[in-house]
Amino acid sequence: MSGLVIRLAGVEQPETRIFHEDSITIGTSPTCDLSFRPEEHHGDELPPSAELLELRATAGTYRVARIEESLVITRDGEPVTVGDAIRDGDTYYFGGTGVRLRFFFLSPTIELAESLQLGTAVLTQVRSEGRAGAMAASEDGIEVAERRQSERRQSQTPRTDVALVFVKQLLRELVAEIPKRRLYAALAVIVAVIGTIIYINALSFFESRRNNKAISELYSKLDEVRQGLKSAHDEIKKTSQATKDLQSSISFAASVVDNYGRGVCLIYGVYVWTDPRSGREARFKEPTETNALISPGGSINLSVDGNGPVCEVDFIGTGFLAAPGLVLTNRHVAQPWYGEIIATAIRGQGLRPKLKELYAWFPRMPQPFKLTVLETSQARDVAVCAFDQGKEALPVLPLDEKAEGAVSGQPVVLMGYPAGIEGLLAKTDEGDPALAISRRGSLRAVLNDLAARSQIRPYSTQGHIGDLTADRIVYDAQTSEGGSGGPVFGANGKVIAINQAMLPGSPANFGVPIRFGIELLRKYQTSQETADGQRTEAGTE
Repeated sequence: MSGLVIRLAGVEQPETRIFHEDSITIGTSPTCDLSFRPEEHHGDELPPSAELLELRATAGTYRVARIEESLVITRDGEPVTVGDAIRDGDTYYFGGTGVRLRFFFLSPTIELAESLQLGTAVLTQVRSEGRAGAMAASEDGIEVAERRQSERRQSQTPRTDVALVFVKQLLRELVAEIPKRRLYAALAVIVAVIGTIIYINALSFFESRRNNKAISELYSKLDEVRQGLKSAHDEIKKTSQATKDLQSSISFAASVVDNYGRGVCLIYGVYVWTDPRSGREARFKEPTETNALISPGGSINLSVDGNGPVCEVDFIGTGFLAAPGLVLTNRHVAQPWYGEIIATAIRGQGLRPKLKELYAWFPRMPQPFKLTVLETSQARDVAVCAFDQGKEALPVLPLDEKAEGAVSGQPVVLMGYPAGIEGLLAKTDEGDPALAISRRGSLRAVLNDLAARSQIRPYSTQGHIGDLTADRIVYDAQTSEGGSGGPVFGANGKVIAINQAMLPGSPANFGVPIRFGIELLRKYQTSQETADGQRTEAGTE
């Protein structure tokens, strides 16, 4: 054994490494020889910044020298213990996290060299003999080869890859023995056959073209007359359709806003970063005017022992009423740290996000509703939230369950709260958000004041569907930050998508098809019905 190949899988960035060292460390610590970062779905089984496994070369093989006490590593369903030898092809599993290691041994280079020398010796002996004695010399060479291979088997069994290299080398030498003139002759015959086939097909093609051309000329004169009549008819039809589309577009947008605008809510929330072990909230390391998450040196400016204020991050998005008391929105609105680059870096420092506040303001409602996140999709940017609607009359938005409204080229209407608080204040005399917040003390207080004056109303924009894929709908209805999670209405007057994001470098935007929101909504409703049934049975007993 001249080295060890280790394949790391089950992580965000799988990799394969070759090691020749006597000691190899593997873990989540950056100082390990093979290091990886624990992810959210790994849970708490993998401690951050820890050396999980150590291997040491002993007596020509690698053995397990140390295992992290809190971690269970298995091989073929059996726990791995200190002292176990690494076998070629072994797979080690890190608990139930999905992280796994696979091991392969490298063959000693001397085996490859000796096999190639053996193949070259046989070929040299074949060439040295004449045509009459070729078979006898080959048999002698083969006997020598077999005798040497038998002697090597007594000490060690060569690996399969050594035999393969020998066979490949043998084939190359045999091909080189074929006279070139025979190869050229065979190639010439093949080219001649192909050329003949092409020539015959070309003659047939050109002859058919001449016949088709004569027939086409006869039909073209008739088509010219028909086209003249059809063009006049089409122009009249286009003019009529354009007029109808314009009228329909105007009435369509106005109808959607009037009927369902009150069911589109502004979502506001605050979250903090906490230490999962102590539960303490993270603070800025030192108080500054900006209190930036990233220090000028590029490091994370947060610590549970910091001297600055608690780091509270507020956010604004859009949602809409999909069922009584249930709101559909994006996951990155309900959990704004989802997919965010800086948040990922902070999580790498061992801190975890925690929602502190989450509210929804509906138009014409003077008070907000407290939201609770019920379900989030792991594969799509969709979330379901709940609130106590009570007796308040709010319109439930119709969902396109049959996917009939998502047609390329058809008009769409997008509703939401793009630009967040800036967009709302633009409708009032207070245009400066910083000034408005300083007067009232907090962003939530500003929103409460706007709600009391009925100033919280969604914007609506119109556009057309540009493209459709399995997991997104692309359209040119304009939006911006704060509009995420808003409903996208199709030409059938139903919600066909949940607005998700803007396409970089393009005026287009895209949304998640509503079927993913319907699936998540039904998943929650089914679980709720099951839980209600169990409670009823328990009460009856």
